[in-house]
Amino acid sequence: MLGRYELLEQVGSGGMAVVYRGRDTALDREVAVKLLHPHLASAAESRARFSREARAVARLSHPGIVEIYDYAGDAAVESYLVTEFVRGRTLRAWAADVGFGYPEVGMLVGRALADALVHAHSAGVIHRDLKPENVLVHEDEPPAVKLADFGIARILASDERMTMTGALVGSPHHMAPEIVEGKDADARSDLFSLGTILYWLATGKLPFAAPNPTAILRRVLQGDFEDPRAAEPRVPDALADLVTRCLQLDPARRPASAAEVRDALDRILAEVGVERPGEALQALLRDPAGFKAAFPARAIATLGALGDAALAAGATARALGYYNRVLAIDPANPDVPAKLARLARRRRLRRTLAWTSAATAALGIAGAGVYAFVTRAPPPARTPAPHETAPPPIAGPPPVTAPPAAPPSEAAPAPAPPEGGGGTEAVAARPPAPAPSAAPPRGGGAAPALAHAALAVHVRPYAQRALLDGVEVARGEQLVRFELGPGTHVIQIEHACCAPFVKQITAEEASRLGELRVPLEPRPARLRVEGDPATRVYVEGRLLGTAGESQRTPFAVTVPAGGDNPYEAAARIGLELEGLPARTVIVKLRAGNEVIVASPQSEDRP
Repeated sequence: MLGRYELLEQVGSGGMAVVYRGRDTALDREVAVKLLHPHLASAAESRARFSREARAVARLSHPGIVEIYDYAGDAAVESYLVTEFVRGRTLRAWAADVGFGYPEVGMLVGRALADALVHAHSAGVIHRDLKPENVLVHEDEPPAVKLADFGIARILASDERMTMTGALVGSPHHMAPEIVEGKDADARSDLFSLGTILYWLATGKLPFAAPNPTAILRRVLQGDFEDPRAAEPRVPDALADLVTRCLQLDPARRPASAAEVRDALDRILAEVGVERPGEALQALLRDPAGFKAAFPARAIATLGALGDAALAAGATARALGYYNRVLAIDPANPDVPAKLARLARRRRLRRTLAWTSAATAALGIAGAGVYAFVTRAPPPARTPAPHETAPPPIAGPPPVTAPPAAPPSEAAPAPAPPEGGGGTEAVAARPPAPAPSAAPPRGGGAAPALAHAALAVHVRPYAQRALLDGVEVARGEQLVRFELGPGTHVIQIEHACCAPFVKQITAEEASRLGELRVPLEPRPARLRVEGDPATRVYVEGRLLGTAGESQRTPFAVTVPAGGDNPYEAAARIGLELEGLPARTVIVKLRAGNEVIVASPQSEDRP
């Protein structure tokens, strides 16, 4: 017994407290009792902070926050909190067992957490230890996700962040850099931690993952994380931008409030047909498999309609963004390629109309010139009347007569088109084409510009993004098909592992080639060695430097050639520290990715 609370069983333990399932004997209801570790509760200052924070958190009342029923008084020997008992699992365990399937589905949870933070921050309460383990999935009716442990991290002074076992209080994966540096936390610190959870919900990965806490905290302080779209290509641009803003090192560059994050998530969810995210979250928690199975059809229908509306409004780039998201969800979708083909035909028609308008304008200018010449011609000489005497002619140069027209075979050749083909502007500057009855220029002249051409590009490993003249046309494809109109175009293939492939090409050249095979040039892998900075680091027997040098700037290591996969290969990493046996580890190097290995420790010396 702890006062009026009967402790039935221990259900959890952390760096600060032990959690019991209990019963309130006065009200006969199930509760959770969080009992602070004795070494934290023994100091009078800690007990005072505990009571102060408990009173602040007890004011919160929100369906997404675990409700506090009671807490120990200032004079209590033991410090404890009594809260509602949430029957379910932590968000970490729920995600491992069930998963989300799509980034937007994960954002249903992210939106609920942001809404809970809006309520807490408006009451002046900062969480300071947001992480999936502090989010509980309540699976009884009505199902919900609930934030727990609000304000608990504030109980500790800055010099008490280590427990008796030497463990850091708070998860390094989710700690804001200002907290790592010992500075005061504010609402924007919670937004950083929320950003790490959003990243994880969207990609299934933690943004600052590394083999040990020291390496994790170093990456946090350096702002070293992979773009969410590279970690999961289905992450939409708006979500990637939001997460990246949350993870900024400078708090001033993060979103201004949790409400701003919540509203941005509302817009992202609305684009996939989720207009009432609270109800959608409950549906997901009740039937995860059914919700995930039904999600693609709803998302594709909404994104397709948004793309059609943007196209009708003339916002082609925005329409392509929506269509690309459809293909990210359903790569085999048959409707989008047909819409893109119609869009390509419309672009070709616009180019043709632009050329025709330019030709008409040129003809109009030529006609105006003839008209001006005629109106400026002198009037014909007046024939004198019979009673008048004609004046003698005035001496002057002989009249100029036009030379006879040259035969067709001697006509001057038409001016050559500008070198490189030229785009729409070049077409508009060309003189009008000769009339059909005109004879062709001597020697055949320049060939007429090709109206359009198709180019198939086979990409290895694949194109994370393919762009035509700066507009994304494909994502996640090994075979990219480009439709090129007249003139010169720029095609670009991008993959996070490799240097981008960029090529200028005309429709004529594309027609002649038909297809291209593009093996992307792999970027070097990055190697970082954690541990004693004096450790010498070798790759395939070649000395690269010391572990300390790699910790400042990771070594660039070319992926070994000769294997079946030029973008991924095993390599032998040699580690030597004086006084210890040399170690060799085999690691898999991936182009453009970072690999971290642990070196021998100086403490390991005999």
